[in-house]
Amino acid sequence: MPLRARPIACLLVAALAAGPAGTAAAQGGFQTLDPFYRGEAAQRSFDGGFALSAEAAVRDADLLGIAEPGTPASPLAFSGRLDYALLPQVDLSLVADLTGGVGRGPLGLSWVVVKPYWHNEQTDYAVRLAVDPASEGGLGFRQTDVAFLSTTTLSPSVTTDVALGIRRVRAGYTPATDEALDAGTVNPEGFLRGAPGDGVVRVVGQELRVSWGYNIVFDPAGSRLALGLVAEAGDYALVRTDATPDDGPERIRSGIGWLRTGFEFSRPSFQLAPFLSLPIVTWADVRGEPVRYGPRPEKLRAGLRVMLR
Repeated sequence: MPLRARPIACLLVAALAAGPAGTAAAQGGFQTLDPFYRGEAAQRSFDGGFALSAEAAVRDADLLGIAEPGTPASPLAFSGRLDYALLPQVDLSLVADLTGGVGRGPLGLSWVVVKPYWHNEQTDYAVRLAVDPASEGGLGFRQTDVAFLSTTTLSPSVTTDVALGIRRVRAGYTPATDEALDAGTVNPEGFLRGAPGDGVVRVVGQELRVSWGYNIVFDPAGSRLALGLVAEAGDYALVRTDATPDDGPERIRSGIGWLRTGFEFSRPSFQLAPFLSLPIVTWADVRGEPVRYGPRPEKLRAGLRVMLR
């Protein structure tokens, strides 16, 4: 990061941290900070030793109507990220939920990421390992996301990104109450319901995620127009902390497909990246009850990412 950009970066992060709290950006069925598979590339996006990013987004409530304890319900989402060149071909990243949710400390640290790169002919490759340090570990394992990434140069102005990943989901959530439904702070079509005083829901499961996209590069600095698809399939067991020994876990299977488009305006010291995501297909099976949705423009998610590098 150039020296002239560093004071601006510090002011930007401080302003966002002091700004209004919102619910962390969610890409899948649960309200949680999820910065992956959305335009991820197998290339380093900064030339200096580190980069600072901040993202603000507007989105509808989550699919299943549950949110992390202590997280304010809001259509606004704020997050921050620090990327550091640990080695010439290895990055270390810290991703923070700037809401400061319960159990995540004063900076709301949500993910610690290690990402090694390599290059072969016209394709860059990377393996990204992300661990949620605040999730509920079982037998020493915490919420973890592992993905294989590739970026292929098809021509001087066209590249394509592919990502394939597996996530181990382990988290705690608060069920939607009738009061929250009446206030409009959760998805009225969500499937989990609760009453005041109900226990936290433990979510344990696995997810498979795939993303694919094309990028049209139109200037020497790397500015580009991106268009892609993201698909997610998950299998979860939900256990309430106040359940009796005779109560078995609830099972949820779900899948979501997104159409994502974005624009990245790049210069050597900064990058501006507005984006839009539209759910084009949604499927869920809760207690044997299937639910299907087609494209849903009312669930459109929009945001802006700013990187200082």
